Amino acid sequence: MKTKAIIDNFLYKIELFYRNFGNEWSINDFAEDKNQKNVIKEFLPFLESKGIIEIVSEEKFKIIDLPSNRL
Repeated sequence: MKTKAIIDNFLYKIELFYRNFGNEWSINDFAEDKNQKNVIKEFLPFLESKGIIEIVSEEKFKIIDLPSNRL
């Protein structure tokens, strides 16, 4: 899967999961493939800088706002 597709899919899932299931998540909840996990892990600091997530640890984060509100 290409990087853009991984990011688009991740953003879609963040919206869905936050609206329906809460705000605390792990990278493992969104991807099983090692490449996809690495792309998401590298993308998290960008989302934190935009006020969408708060990184809790290397693998865990909290969703604090919807991507559609900030991007």
